[in-house]
Amino acid sequence: MIVSGVSPDCGRLELIAYGARKIGEKKFPVVDLFAELEVEFEPAENGLSKLREAELLTSFAAVAEDLAIFRLAGKIGTFILKNSAPELPMALSYDALRNVLGNLALRAAGEESVWPPEAAGVVIKLVFLQENGLLPEFDRPEAGALFDAIAEAGIEGTPLPDYPAEYWTRLGAYLNTLLPQ
Repeated sequence: MIVSGVSPDCGRLELIAYGARKIGEKKFPVVDLFAELEVEFEPAENGLSKLREAELLTSFAAVAEDLAIFRLAGKIGTFILKNSAPELPMALSYDALRNVLGNLALRAAGEESVWPPEAAGVVIKLVFLQENGLLPEFDRPEAGALFDAIAEAGIEGTPLPDYPAEYWTRLGAYLNTLLPQ
């Protein structure tokens, strides 16, 4: 079994669990989509590192209960994996990802979440851009303050400014223009 994910300290991780097909749930019962794990692995000089142990910290499996949210979580996960690199720490993006997935899981389960689903992609993109120094300097200080407030809410898991879904969609489109191609 091959496991791909991200770590706040190590960036993107690509691990292989030898024999997982035979032992499956006995040894690696927690390895699943949208789960926060604590892993122990043996670094490899070339290729995939060897997964030794995995312990579930948080499950975001509830995202699968709503197809639209599941697809959104998949897009966000793909974005993070494509825009991360091995041995490149990403502590802020990791925290934002954990909070975004937590909010999406709550929403999919029919519970109250801190943010609307439309804001999830904006939070991830904005924190990623900020963490990597890719945000431009703003002519208007209030624009910079708004972006800082959104990023902080994403990292801390606190409420976002209250804007309609259309605003989050437009802001997400703007952030797309700032992303590396």
